[in-house]
Amino acid sequence: MQIIKSFLMCAMMLLMLAVSALAATPNPSPNSPGYELLTFSINKQYTATTAGVVRFKMPWPAKLVTVQATARASGGTSPTLTVDVKEAAVSKFTTPIAITAGTVSEGVIGTIPRIADEALITVDLTIGGTTPTWDDITVVMVVKRL
Repeated sequence: MQIIKSFLMCAMMLLMLAVSALAATPNPSPNSPGYELLTFSINKQYTATTAGVVRFKMPWPAKLVTVQATARASGGTSPTLTVDVKEAAVSKFTTPIAITAGTVSEGVIGTIPRIADEALITVDLTIGGTTPTWDDITVVMVVKRL
């Protein structure tokens, strides 16, 4: 009986490790200090490319951990939307985040995830398609204070 319990315990631990390895977003320990969640709700309808829809200065140096974006709805013929987060006009991604309405998409952080203290951060929207509309866009940045 003890052998079966040990076997089941090992199997459960391996399954938990496999599931955590599949997570696309890094999962820091709840005890890890310094992680901040920056959420930007862009509650308006957008029909054209817009630079600097979000603009702020990072109040402290940080490492960009992940960025997620979503849009509640889209309209028009073949609407496209990409979201780009930039530091001093330079993208933080290898490619901007391509959005599909109603889903959450995650960006691939480029080779320099560090954000300087007092750096100007902007979020740019690139919109394409025939008479496209995008409603209620949300961008979530996870950063770690340095």
